Amino acid sequence: MWSRPTATLLGLFGLLLASAATAQTGAAFTGRFIVKFKESTQKSHIAVPLRLKELAVGTATLKHIRPMAIGAHVVGVEGAPTPQAIEALARALAHDPDVEYAEPERIRKRALIPNDEFLPAQTYLFNEPTGIDAFAAWDATTGGSRTIVAVLDTGIRPHVAMTGRILPGYDFISDATRANDGDGRDADASDPGDWITPADRYGPFSDCEVEDSSWHGTLVAGVIAANGNDRAWTAGLNWAAKILPVRVLGKCGGADSDIIDAIAWAAGLPVPGVPANPTPAHVINLSLGGEGTCLFGYRTTMRAALARGVTRAIVVSAGNDDADVANHAPANCPEAIAVASTNSAGDKASYSNSGVGITLAAPGGQYSRRFSIDGVFTLSNAGATTPTFDTVANVGGTSFAAPMVSGVVSLMLDVAPNLTAAQVRSILVSTAKPFLAGSSCNTAICGPGLLAADAAVRAALALAGPTATVKVIEFYHRGLDHYFISANPPEIARLDSGATRGWARTGRSFKVFPAPQLGSSAVCRFYIPPQLGDSHFFGRGVDECAATAQKNISFIHESPAVMHVSLPNAGSCPATTLPVYRVFSARADANHRYTTDRAVRDDMIAQGWQAEGDGSDRVVMCAPE
Repeated sequence: MWSRPTATLLGLFGLLLASAATAQTGAAFTGRFIVKFKESTQKSHIAVPLRLKELAVGTATLKHIRPMAIGAHVVGVEGAPTPQAIEALARALAHDPDVEYAEPERIRKRALIPNDEFLPAQTYLFNEPTGIDAFAAWDATTGGSRTIVAVLDTGIRPHVAMTGRILPGYDFISDATRANDGDGRDADASDPGDWITPADRYGPFSDCEVEDSSWHGTLVAGVIAANGNDRAWTAGLNWAAKILPVRVLGKCGGADSDIIDAIAWAAGLPVPGVPANPTPAHVINLSLGGEGTCLFGYRTTMRAALARGVTRAIVVSAGNDDADVANHAPANCPEAIAVASTNSAGDKASYSNSGVGITLAAPGGQYSRRFSIDGVFTLSNAGATTPTFDTVANVGGTSFAAPMVSGVVSLMLDVAPNLTAAQVRSILVSTAKPFLAGSSCNTAICGPGLLAADAAVRAALALAGPTATVKVIEFYHRGLDHYFISANPPEIARLDSGATRGWARTGRSFKVFPAPQLGSSAVCRFYIPPQLGDSHFFGRGVDECAATAQKNISFIHESPAVMHVSLPNAGSCPATTLPVYRVFSARADANHRYTTDRAVRDDMIAQGWQAEGDGSDRVVMCAPE
């Protein structure tokens, strides 16, 4: 019964394709679609290109471009369709009984309002009615290195004020022209610049203004994670968290399909054709958006990201159109924490989107072409086109209200790493500061109140989970002369049963935490393939785990967090913990042994094994007593 309406819509596509382009409103279309087929139909075994051919009725010829995360696909259409034709074809495809959803892809842009005025104070961090009380929150915690915040943006510059804080990320921009770095997707998440020239305006980027490079991803990351208390540059919210740069915006913005795949990857979900992410993010920040409804692709991916359990918040800027956030994606997705912007007076920033869809408000700075008005002071690069040297910038936009929230969430997770996504959202909402009397922000349009860092962190601390420990059991294989450790009960039971032959307990063990705790760090686990040792490596901390994955591409990354320990400071362990020593066999069949017994460590060294770790005593981890 749907054949006639479908044919009529696809006939309309042909007419619109042939007509002159009409004025377009909202975020620009890419001319492509995001399509997901139903998995339970009789055609589910048929290859996607063949299924598309069955859908290509009338004058529309569809082309499969690439698979996406969560089972969706990017689909192109021949010709140069008008916006009306694209929307008509999307409706037609969505009516097909074999299709779960089909949506036009749009370009999303950064939510930045540039401001070159220099202000020497970050007043929005102060403990005052219009500030977020960051100074009080820092009395509880200044952050921890175990927390990872993904910044899905223009990429990042290696600013000196974030030295040692940037993880290897990924560039998801599939269009080489938009990427502006000579190719499409790759493992280089650095920002080459996104400047627009007059020639660009008459070429592929006709809907963008001529402008210098924004360095937007660096600006956003600086709000979250600039080093603090170092007498230099600016202070971010979290002084130790790691930033995972994920590049999705290039010249004139970024495509929905790239952003959706990037959300999945940042959360640790698989993306076709992209290496697995060894360091999934606890918080994902998207300071970007554009007009339109929340695509099913965003909703399903955000749901899956949060359901995986590592990512606890997806924070999105509300947009700078002084309009209802209900028509600004992806902030209007129910899974997103949508952040509106206030100015230094506590009013709604003049540009900020608002409405019942706002989760809460945070300072985003104010910009005026006539007056020097308050802004957000953050890290940047001085290059007008390509990057040059580090600098700072005073900026405004909901782009910078969102990372205020992301930074505070990262502090919450430092003191209470077991918080769920629902608890994170509930704490942010319940602890928000009331708007000032007479403010143009009220609960009807700006959420329940202003971000309150101190109250949120202390509420999270009150919900911190238990600190019960578990035992790590050591095993030895005489035939291989290999050692192995495990805190996983089913794995221990399997080794004890003899199902995996040759392994026996040594009688040695030490304690670890099964889940993150205040001040702890995750221990990752890699399998070393047979040609390199047929063994396992347990890495300590985000840095070593990321470096191991990057340096040893043949290693199998089995888990980013098999257990949790404390890390030593220059070889010294915190009170109530014991030093853990790691020794390396230095043989072709690589193997490591982990022990809290210094005499055992010294005996292994006497046999030719090499000590690894920090300080004069070579300590690699710290186990609870």
